[in-house]
Amino acid sequence: MKDLSGRYLKSIAEYGNFSHAAKALYISQPYLSKYIKNLEDELGIELVNRRVNPLTLTYAGERYLSYMNEIEQTYIKLQHEIESISNMEKGQLKLGINPILGSHTLYNILPEFILNYPGIEIELVEEAANDMESLLLEGKIDICLNMLPIFNQEIVYDILYEEKLYLVIPPTHKHYNPDKKPIAHIPFNPHLLDGEKFNLLKKGHGLRRLTDEIFKEYSINPNIEIETQNIESAFRLANSGVGLTIIPESVVTRDNIITDSIFYTLGNPVYKNHVLVSYKKGESLSTPALTLIPTFFFVY
Repeated sequence: MKDLSGRYLKSIAEYGNFSHAAKALYISQPYLSKYIKNLEDELGIELVNRRVNPLTLTYAGERYLSYMNEIEQTYIKLQHEIESISNMEKGQLKLGINPILGSHTLYNILPEFILNYPGIEIELVEEAANDMESLLLEGKIDICLNMLPIFNQEIVYDILYEEKLYLVIPPTHKHYNPDKKPIAHIPFNPHLLDGEKFNLLKKGHGLRRLTDEIFKEYSINPNIEIETQNIESAFRLANSGVGLTIIPESVVTRDNIITDSIFYTLGNPVYKNHVLVSYKKGESLSTPALTLIPTFFFVY
């Protein structure tokens, strides 16, 4: 059940004019204007205050939108109950997942779930951490497999597991020490990395958030060589001597890459990557989501 009037009013309130709202909704501006005018004529009251710039909703418009949101939430709850009644014979699960985790986590979890519940349609959404939080809050995904930190207090989570973070030092770097074990704690003050070249994930990714916290802790101002969406690319570039990088432990253990690089842990206590399943606070989770969540804990 999709309520167009609610979506349209919400977009007008967000963007402040019909043109930008229509563009965001992928419809024409004349169509949007006519739709809202017809709705106002039908209700006999003005919903949009066109006398101000940017446009705002009138009090009646705000109340209308509020009721439409309540109706949509009621319908979602109805869908969840229907899914329960049908014993998971039919349904949909929208699963958000961090791209780093997607490459080495899904094959541990989804095959058995799909085998047990073939009638559940699974939609995977892979986005950066910032976008994933927005999608959770908007109800566009049910649950999300991602990483700390999470900044929005309207999102709650359960930690699945933790893993160490490694600073990758290639043999060509001045801080490389051939006498150190392949994995050791950093033997020098991390502030000495200030100004060093780094390959990092792009802004908005969970690991980049954590990396930026480490840099802030040690007053490191990195000279960013390359920003990428792919942690494996950053890892391989570092191994080739093109900048340093910071990676989760699983990237090393999963790919079995042969390298002469040294992996240093950082921090006291050691910085770790916390992997978690998150969902919107106070939200009624669907039966497929409630069924999948325990699977995460069983695997990890």
